[in-house]
Amino acid sequence: MITVYQFSTSPFCAKVRKILGYKGLHYEIVEVPRDKVAEFKDVSPTGKFPAIRNDRDVVWDSTDIAYYLDAAFPERAVIPADAHDRAIVHIIEEWADESLYFYEVLMRIGWSQNVERVVDEFAATMPNVDRQALPALLVEKGSAIATAQGIGRKPQEQVIQDAKRHADALDALLQKQLWLVGEKISLADIAVSVQVEALLYAREFSDYVKPKGKIAEWLKRVNAAAPDKQRMAV
Repeated sequence: MITVYQFSTSPFCAKVRKILGYKGLHYEIVEVPRDKVAEFKDVSPTGKFPAIRNDRDVVWDSTDIAYYLDAAFPERAVIPADAHDRAIVHIIEEWADESLYFYEVLMRIGWSQNVERVVDEFAATMPNVDRQALPALLVEKGSAIATAQGIGRKPQEQVIQDAKRHADALDALLQKQLWLVGEKISLADIAVSVQVEALLYAREFSDYVKPKGKIAEWLKRVNAAAPDKQRMAV
């Protein structure tokens, strides 16, 4: 049995759950209390999650987990065999992980007008933090992460315009194809989908994306092909 160690609010953890869902693998979830990360060094020496344990194998970092799962369970691969397609998947996954992620952190968590939409989900993972104090704490944390990366230094209107360009790019890719790379779902679709779903908590993004039917249809396809059992249980 595979064990997933996670923060339930993390899109990277959702990414791993979707990969497992696509492969049809059974797994159990261990929710890591955010104030007890140090107690899980045996599965994540870096303190990063998700991490998985499969028998004696322990892997952390969502990308490394994806490659591990394809090697250990090659049926229903999420990484294409074709070298060109594999390269494009790598580039798109990096876009999701290293660009879209910081937009969702800032807009979903770091902006006070959106944080109330997620505060209950974070409260469930931070039981020792006062619920009344949590929104301000999340805004401070989300803003600090995005500022250190760079986009948090931009005015909100500029960030919104940037996010709209990302949405337009995704919409354009989906105009003539069902999946982002090739003829079937891949790690590219899964990686981008979890960041988009996190961004949809931000009204500025969701209001803009809502009329773009291709994105909504694609998200439905991804979630049908790669079901997230935790999301379905919510």
